[in-house]
Amino acid sequence: MKTRLLTGIPAALALVALILWGSFGLLQTVVVLIAACAYLEFDSLMFSRRSGMRKAGMFLLVALQVFFLQQDHLLSFHIYILANIVIFASGVLGQARTGNFEVAMREVANQWLGFSYIVLIFGFLFSIASWPEVGRAYLILLFLIVFVGDTAAYFGGMAWGKTKLASQISPKKTIEGSVSALIASVLMGVLWAHFIYPDSMALEKYWRIILFIPLLSCLAQLGDLFESVLKRSQMQKDSGTFLPGHGGILDRVDGLALAAPGFYLCLYYLWEVF
Repeated sequence: MKTRLLTGIPAALALVALILWGSFGLLQTVVVLIAACAYLEFDSLMFSRRSGMRKAGMFLLVALQVFFLQQDHLLSFHIYILANIVIFASGVLGQARTGNFEVAMREVANQWLGFSYIVLIFGFLFSIASWPEVGRAYLILLFLIVFVGDTAAYFGGMAWGKTKLASQISPKKTIEGSVSALIASVLMGVLWAHFIYPDSMALEKYWRIILFIPLLSCLAQLGDLFESVLKRSQMQKDSGTFLPGHGGILDRVDGLALAAPGFYLCLYYLWEVF
């Protein structure tokens, strides 16, 4: 626990400082580098065969896709096409190398999963941060929902957890912990709206965001469970050792896989409706 706090608190403060006061270029650089390193972690977790060429190629494609997803949609689409070409071609070359269709297709599936998974986690952060007027505040809200909710689930489960949530996937997760995460996320949303908007705007803006927080909390928890499925498929406890006391990068950001694109879609399609 001590190691977890000593690592988590400085990391959280650095993240908040970067979002609030860092330049957009610095924010992009940091996120892209972390995203590319997260793919390398995914590669080490999911592939038994080590390949420097595969890692280098996917590192570059993930970095480019995350960087351009928001600022140049056409170029982003071209990178997406290129990624498909590279991944599918590797399947043909893999079969030719091993003579094993099953192994070759498993590697293709893992490459495609890794590319899509990392882009879902990190690719929408820039789109949220660049939202007119209060984009960075929205990004703070997203992180509060995901990270505070995850912490609340951990401590709520320890204090009150009795009913297993998904015992075959993650034996320690409980329904009581899940409810704790949802409640904590809503409370964070209330505090966030109170500090971000003046009183004259608070009710209007507050309800448009708060309505979706329970949904986003559930998406964050599903993202967490999905990463647990990945680790269980490889019989691993953590995705890596990047953060002492916390595990790997993916162990910390897994909730963003569904919550980040879900948050962006709520802003884009439903913001003016509710």
